[in-house]
Amino acid sequence: MKITGFERTVVCVPFVPNILSADDEWHYRPSYPENLDRRRHDILRLQTDAGLVGHGMSTPYYGDKVDERPDWIGRDPLDFEPRSLQGGGWAMALLDLIAKVHEVPLYRLFGGKVQDRILVDYWMHATTVEVSAAAARQAAALGFHGIKTKGKLEDPLEDRFRAMTEAAPGIRIVMDPKERFYTLEQSLELARRVEDLNIVFEDPFPRNFDAYRRLREQTSVLIVMHLQKPRQVIEAISTQAVDGINIAPSDWSFLNMAQIAEAGELPVWQASNVDLGLYDAYRIHASAAVPNCTLASDMIGNLVHEHSLLTEPLLQDGYARVPDGPGLGVELDEDAVKRYEVSADPTG
Repeated sequence: MKITGFERTVVCVPFVPNILSADDEWHYRPSYPENLDRRRHDILRLQTDAGLVGHGMSTPYYGDKVDERPDWIGRDPLDFEPRSLQGGGWAMALLDLIAKVHEVPLYRLFGGKVQDRILVDYWMHATTVEVSAAAARQAAALGFHGIKTKGKLEDPLEDRFRAMTEAAPGIRIVMDPKERFYTLEQSLELARRVEDLNIVFEDPFPRNFDAYRRLREQTSVLIVMHLQKPRQVIEAISTQAVDGINIAPSDWSFLNMAQIAEAGELPVWQASNVDLGLYDAYRIHASAAVPNCTLASDMIGNLVHEHSLLTEPLLQDGYARVPDGPGLGVELDEDAVKRYEVSADPTG
């Protein structure tokens, strides 16, 4: 079998209402120069002379992007070592293809399934007290056990938390202020006001492992860090700084960091970029191979967009099902892809 061609389709899928902040409230920064509904994704197809197609997806991006295709034409997919393929995009498509050649689900390449389903939280950006309560009510009605949201210290956070809890009693609220609780002292003051609720603080202030340990020692609110590198996980364990870790990378880096956290008896969850269905499925396969991925993960993009671009839903009752078909084990809804298409590159 030989790789014969590449195909790229650029899509832009809007979010459902009451998920994103209004433009005038958006937290603008270099990596997020516009609101999330302006982002695009690439649907990628890796074609072969045997008729098998590997599917992949880029991480989301703004504006136009040059597609840098790897030099794989004429190569046998089985000549590649799976662990050399990481970061999504065309690497995801090739991993999907390799698993399809072997007629096994992708999680088999990642080490084997230890979980049949992955706990997932509902998601919304920073917004008003009233919209927060409505979102919590919606999350509970859909079977979710928790909801992740954004905000900053200057917002009416306690009012939001209590309105959400009243709307959905017992719901777990993961608050990610992007370090905008600013200091240990300010984070602790807020934490003590809401300790009667089911609250998690993720990255409450700029990373300082000793300060995070002191915060954790003084409150019952769970404290989590969003980490990018294995060395950070080691430091978080050695300093006893956190109750859990949100692991930023996908695929092999996620597996490596989760294994370190498991040795330190820390639970983890899989981060996301609020992606579409293919990328969520990719992360679900990696999560299924991790026994300590027991905190609610972020693979919610397939639900909070107008369409996941898949024919079947991934989520049910607050859990992501782990697909058992070959490769990613999901099927693209080609009509939906066409509906949200921005542009398409020809095969070659």
